[in-house]
Amino acid sequence: MAETADDPRASASLAALWAAVLLGVAGVAVLAAVFVAPLLAGAREPPFLEGQVPKNSLLYQRSTPRPHGVLHLAGSGTNIPLTRALADAFVARNPDAHIVVFESIGSSGGVMAVYDDVVDLGLISRPLNERETALGVDAIPYARVPVVVAVNLSVPDVAITTTELADIFAGRKTRWADGAPIVVLQRERGDSGHLAVAAALPDFAAADAAAYRERRWRVILHDRAMQEALAITAGAVGLLDVGAISLQRLPLRALELDGYAPSEASVQSRRYPFAKDLSFAALEAPTGLAAEFIRFAHSDEGRALMVAHGYIPLPEVQ
Repeated sequence: MAETADDPRASASLAALWAAVLLGVAGVAVLAAVFVAPLLAGAREPPFLEGQVPKNSLLYQRSTPRPHGVLHLAGSGTNIPLTRALADAFVARNPDAHIVVFESIGSSGGVMAVYDDVVDLGLISRPLNERETALGVDAIPYARVPVVVAVNLSVPDVAITTTELADIFAGRKTRWADGAPIVVLQRERGDSGHLAVAAALPDFAAADAAAYRERRWRVILHDRAMQEALAITAGAVGLLDVGAISLQRLPLRALELDGYAPSEASVQSRRYPFAKDLSFAALEAPTGLAAEFIRFAHSDEGRALMVAHGYIPLPEVQ
């Protein structure tokens, strides 16, 4: 026999159903508060380019306090592949040491992190600006790396001229040698690789600035994202450092520029004009494990590792 609205059994069933629904909603809310909210908070966390590193930031929470025998570094994504390779080699010789190289927070983030004593050493891939110098932060250069025009392996071209590079970013050159369309991937304003190329090539600087204003190209915000986008996008081209391609064995090709490969000899002679310096940032003269790691970077073993992957070791600053 069917239940009716006036049937006590129907009322009891409806009450039980609503109770189950409410309990389910409450359970979802609890799970969201416990598990999802922290993830969303981390995703929304703004970059700290000014002022202090927030005490509730994931970087702060994961890197403070730092126990004895632990070294924490953070900063520019350009530095990360080489710094991690140096850290692995250093720990192989010093098994009691523990070195953590965090994911990219940019050169500006690295400076602020070391200024606020969140990390032991910052990683930067551009010169310090006046504000950063005024904070008392020092740069300790250790390597120079060529900035290259990197392309997806679907691109048939193996070389490019500086004029063609400017034309590509200006939208005047739109196809590769086989007629396939060129897909330009641009980094955000202030990216150290774009700054290095712009400083050496005024025509590129003008084309790059116009592209930002006109929102002409897809803008990529992080080194790793750029590497992945170049690797999976047919016809793609963008600026990258040669060391990242070598150390991480990325499926990309670095184009010759005006007939020159990005070698140490061509960079030092300035025939290959695009390069940037990598430095550690420190607030005071590094001591302890930080000083040992910097000395290792300048050692014969550290320098050999750099050379093997296209980096140019810089002399130790006394």
